[in-house]
Amino acid sequence: MISIVSPNNTGLLAEMRAYFGLSQADMARLLGLLQVQVAQAETGVRLLPAHAIPRLQAIRAASQAPPTSLPPPDLQPLRHRLLQCQAQALRGQLRLTYDLPARAAAARARLGAAQALPATLATVEAEEPPLPPRTREDQQVQLTRLLNGARAEWDERSGPVPTALLRARLAGLRAEADVLADELAKIAVEYAA
Repeated sequence: MISIVSPNNTGLLAEMRAYFGLSQADMARLLGLLQVQVAQAETGVRLLPAHAIPRLQAIRAASQAPPTSLPPPDLQPLRHRLLQCQAQALRGQLRLTYDLPARAAAARARLGAAQALPATLATVEAEEPPLPPRTREDQQVQLTRLLNGARAEWDERSGPVPTALLRARLAGLRAEADVLADELAKIAVEYAA
């Protein structure tokens, strides 16, 4: 309940500021005062000047006015986000359908080959003169890099876990798009009436 205006009522000033979301400087401009005068009136150090009281009463009256019809809201941000969700979902679905299966097959084959490569090279080593120690170390480093690269591709970019994460992201985008479409329809009905 909003208080009655009286020269001694310092609470109304703060109440009206809070109601309208105004700073002391904003309220001072509305009342034709300095910000320091509003601060002093709110803290009870000084009373509001007499010429500001009618303006404060007008502000209070405005706070009690019945709601009027509001202009239709700008729906562009909702439409924009809806289009973003739909586009991202489409790109994700194309990636899930066409890109990931091919990448997963290649990653699976590369991982298998990287795992088989040390044994294959070991058979060659048995029939050929051994590699010098430094060259053998370089070969082992390269084999480790190949295996780690193949595992990273499978585990992080194309295997079952990245595929499941993409499916979850698609489900989230589609759900968000559905909610946005529903909200747009509700707002359109509300403001059409």
